[in-house]
Amino acid sequence: MDKKIIVDIDNTLWDLAPVLFEHLRRLNPQVPDPDQWRDWDFWEPYVSLRELYGILREIHFRQDQYPPYREARPFLNGLKEKAYHITIASHRETGTLEPTVLWLKQNGLAFDEIHLLHDKTVLFDHHFAIVDDSPVTLEKAARAGLIRAGLRSPWNRHTRHPLFASLMEILAYVEEAWKRKERGRPVEPPL
Repeated sequence: MDKKIIVDIDNTLWDLAPVLFEHLRRLNPQVPDPDQWRDWDFWEPYVSLRELYGILREIHFRQDQYPPYREARPFLNGLKEKAYHITIASHRETGTLEPTVLWLKQNGLAFDEIHLLHDKTVLFDHHFAIVDDSPVTLEKAARAGLIRAGLRSPWNRHTRHPLFASLMEILAYVEEAWKRKERGRPVEPPL
């Protein structure tokens, strides 16, 4: 298997949570602060699925207004320097492809391919690892045998997945997992 890695965008390369919160709060002032989002579906009691998707679509169309995390560029560049093929994958509407690619390029964020899709599992067979904040996606990746990691957030910290405080910690973790795989050793240390 090649050194191919899937990297999410929202809450992985940039801080979507506070922007999403602002938009949700306009629809329903009862929406809790992001540090209270203990579940992936925290929004369900406050807005409809249609409203949520509308808000996300609006945010993604205006992606150029939001900066990436400070570590996003060095993280992706570090992957490239270590010969990883970077597949950007996001649960975004396909109509937001152009502003998404523009944002990646404007911010000098390295990638080899991009997929906007609702089911990232279709990419799993050809990848070694995934970096994502979604506990649902991380669980699917674990069942598929992928190395998985994410930034620690209120909605995923209760899981058993490898979560980190920084993208550079994730880079070191993924690279160590690859080296272990090459040496024929168990890829992930015991949890």
